[in-house]
Amino acid sequence: MLREDALYASYRRLERPLYNVLYRQLWQAEDCQDVIHDAFVRVWERRAKVDEATLDALVWTTALNLARNRLRWRRLWRQAPLDEAEAMMEGAGDTDFLATRRLRQALRELPAAMRDVLLLAEFSGLRGAEIAAVLGIPAGTVASHKHHAMERLKALLGEPVDA
Repeated sequence: MLREDALYASYRRLERPLYNVLYRQLWQAEDCQDVIHDAFVRVWERRAKVDEATLDALVWTTALNLARNRLRWRRLWRQAPLDEAEAMMEGAGDTDFLATRRLRQALRELPAAMRDVLLLAEFSGLRGAEIAAVLGIPAGTVASHKHHAMERLKALLGEPVDA
């Protein structure tokens, strides 16, 4: 059974890395904070069945699944107009905005499995074996997915690809 202090300790360890990964999927600070909160609430609600040894992996998995659900929901509502701030920046031609937009589009074009590995490897602070545990894949697949994701991302962004 999960203890309250173990959940708080997990939150202190994971809040920033979770935010870093989720932001590169959701691109909205409020959504990231909501997903992190919801992930910890869901884990707490299942505390009777949670093993503290696998707590961090469970939080990561829950947060990634919630983010995927949120992205699916957004796609359903894609025809909604841009929010006001984004529309103003787009109209102004802000170069940071345009670069971020290109990166967002390129990340969206990666297969979900590759994107998850890449974001976890670059922004979570997790090692290969830990990423494998979070995603439920072999450790060798983590390295392979990361390599292929980087190559594909470079190609999508028009950067030279390593030979």
